[in-house]
Amino acid sequence: MDIRSILVNLDIDPAASKALTAAIGLARKFGAELIGVAADEPSLAMIGIDGGAAAVDFYAAERTEIEKRLSAAGAAFHAAVPPDVKSQWRAYVAGPTRSLVDAARCADLIVTGSSLAGAFGTAHKVDIGEVVLSAGRPVLAVADGITEVKSDKIVIGWKDTREARRAVADALPFMVGAKSVVAVTLSEGDASGERASLDDLVGWLGRHGIAARGDVVDSGDGFIDVLESTARTYGADMLVAGGYGHSRMREWLLGGMTRDMIGAADITRLLSN
Repeated sequence: MDIRSILVNLDIDPAASKALTAAIGLARKFGAELIGVAADEPSLAMIGIDGGAAAVDFYAAERTEIEKRLSAAGAAFHAAVPPDVKSQWRAYVAGPTRSLVDAARCADLIVTGSSLAGAFGTAHKVDIGEVVLSAGRPVLAVADGITEVKSDKIVIGWKDTREARRAVADALPFMVGAKSVVAVTLSEGDASGERASLDDLVGWLGRHGIAARGDVVDSGDGFIDVLESTARTYGADMLVAGGYGHSRMREWLLGGMTRDMIGAADITRLLSN
């Protein structure tokens, strides 16, 4: 599938965004329209049940403030996007996660940062894991500090599931022209089946003009840890993976307090479910 529209997730405050810079570069690369999205909503929990008129006033004041900040964020977005990139801005006074998921219907790809600040579903931040699980679109989580998305060396976390197949298909635009594509699967005791699965994947990629190879690696410390370690060993600048069930995807995306791979966020990841 060609990438013709890119949705970029932005914070409500118009600070410099490396994810936006990366998304602009991708829009240029693919000739895609860039759609900026920001959202926030008043803190309902602060109003309380017996707040009365004071609570209503508080809600109205906070909503007005949010609208002002969204307007400023939109102005910053339009100022940052160069005229040769077609763009549009969408602002919502609503939950950030739900707003991004809803807006995803108009996009081929969602681009977001990898910062832990937005990874745990706090009221005013996007829950990246929920977006991956609910949006129906691939999510490109740009590595921290990255302003240009590279896809010269790609590692695929392969498990023969619907989600992994979807992720590989979604990643085709990035794999075309890559210097190295390696599909990695974990050894689970079925050597012939695992190799056959990898060979089929490599053959399918080859029919799309992508020279790839498949590696079966020892299970070691578990799929996620081995995949991250392998990607670093290969010097990958992009990791492609599908969600292997809700709980496992959430463990990867939202269990970051106990996982260095989320805290580091040093590899751009394309995730599909």
